[in-house]
Amino acid sequence: MTTGRPVPDRAVRNILAINFNHDGAAVLLSDGRMAGFVATERFSRRKKHPGLRASDLAELLDQAGLALSDVDHVLLCNLHSMDSPDIALLHGSDLKETWLEFWVDQRNARVSLDGVRIPCTVNPEHHLLHAAASFYTSPFDSAVSVAVDPAGCRAYLGRGTKLVALRQDFDTWFTANIGYCYVAELQFGSSIVGAGKVMGLAPYGALDDPAAFDPAKLSRFDELVALAGQDPVPVAVGDRELNARLSYYIQRGLDVQLLALFAELGPIAARNGAGRNLCLSGGTALNVVATEPAFAASEFERVHFHPACGDDGTAIGAALWHWHHVLGNPRRAYRNTELMYSVRQYPKEAEERALRAHADELSVEIVDDYASRTADLLAAGAVVGWYEGASEIGPRALGHRSILADPRSPTMRDRLNAEIKLREHFRPFAPSVRNERAAEWFGLADSPFMLRAAPVRKPSVPAVTHVDGTARLQTVRREDNPAYYDLIRAFEDRTGVPLVLNTSLNTKGEPIAETPEDAVRTLLAAGLDHLVLPHTVVTRRRRP
Repeated sequence: MTTGRPVPDRAVRNILAINFNHDGAAVLLSDGRMAGFVATERFSRRKKHPGLRASDLAELLDQAGLALSDVDHVLLCNLHSMDSPDIALLHGSDLKETWLEFWVDQRNARVSLDGVRIPCTVNPEHHLLHAAASFYTSPFDSAVSVAVDPAGCRAYLGRGTKLVALRQDFDTWFTANIGYCYVAELQFGSSIVGAGKVMGLAPYGALDDPAAFDPAKLSRFDELVALAGQDPVPVAVGDRELNARLSYYIQRGLDVQLLALFAELGPIAARNGAGRNLCLSGGTALNVVATEPAFAASEFERVHFHPACGDDGTAIGAALWHWHHVLGNPRRAYRNTELMYSVRQYPKEAEERALRAHADELSVEIVDDYASRTADLLAAGAVVGWYEGASEIGPRALGHRSILADPRSPTMRDRLNAEIKLREHFRPFAPSVRNERAAEWFGLADSPFMLRAAPVRKPSVPAVTHVDGTARLQTVRREDNPAYYDLIRAFEDRTGVPLVLNTSLNTKGEPIAETPEDAVRTLLAAGLDHLVLPHTVVTRRRRP
């Protein structure tokens, strides 16, 4: 195998970073701006697909308008160092056979991609990359950036372009992140897809007095399981019976340890002149019912997330870390839309092709004010797929690839779980609320990435109110998503409620829809009432 022709020495302008762990992804940074982003699963249609395929790299280069010879540096992240057995459980294979071909020299100094040799960095520290994604995209000149996931808990001090590790060894006592994986695997057969289910099940097993359970008294997982078995709270799911008390205990353990972590980091930030600013990342940052109370109880005053808290975000973090920390390039301000949505927008022709391919199954209506038309449908009880613009970065549907419904309906949550999402009945759904009305309804504002939780203050939206009275909310500003904002405003005009129920546009076991074809297939497979594309309302033809 040839090692390829080298890229000539020059100033670094274009950086390619690839995550080879689950949530495979790649980013192209050009002069410090994201010129392309690919989440492998969105194109392969295999959830959590690790690494990158040759076709994904081609897609990425096409988004950026670059050739491989234009790339000045490559970061190969989590390469064979973070493997999860869950991928093989999900797909019958670790999927590494799908990866693009590459060769790294003996010194890990150059990588060959499609015959082009490019300077590279192999396996930068995993938690550093999580922390970099949140810190370098934050509005803070200085902050403490924390990365927590099943692999550990690390904290970094960010100041200007530099990000350095704080030497406290939190892993000696922060163990709930590992225990959470054990509970997810025990109850749902998988840690990487089961963690969110544990969070949803936990409040069903809550104690009347949370202080009656002290996680510090337990040192082994079998002790936790045995304790939960003494006073179980059974929840039937199909032909299985889950113990919600076990989910509650591990959630309570995470709550307590995050409270302690943030309480310890607040004074550290103050001593180091980092202000009262917190950046949060890693898969555990998705556990909003633990992170929000811990933040509220801490000395921190402001918090920032990157929407790709999972390992897809490590590719973004790697590119930003190399651009700022290694090369010393100055930071810049980010708009929410740069963080929320990827680069690729599909042309109208792609939508038309998808509709023509299923013409015998669809009825198509062209409308001018499609936001108002959608509001009418939702207010009448319809479940609507909403597709427009570029797809979301990260695991949350943020108003470009969403399934929407009326949050006022007392039966809507059960209908969505049982008939459309085909998932456990205890799983909650999120509200998308106009940002200027969010404090009135939830007590906080500015949660654009759906990574904060709050109590629901009004009783009129049962479909987005979890059993513990909270909701994981997305706040919507018109400058971030005009059509989606207008839809929510139109729904408010009809109902008096400034929010809609929002969940991801996909069917069971699939990633979020990427292409218009994916969206049409979801309409047909998931039993949605309608699919709304810009100026187009699509309905399944009723069969005799």
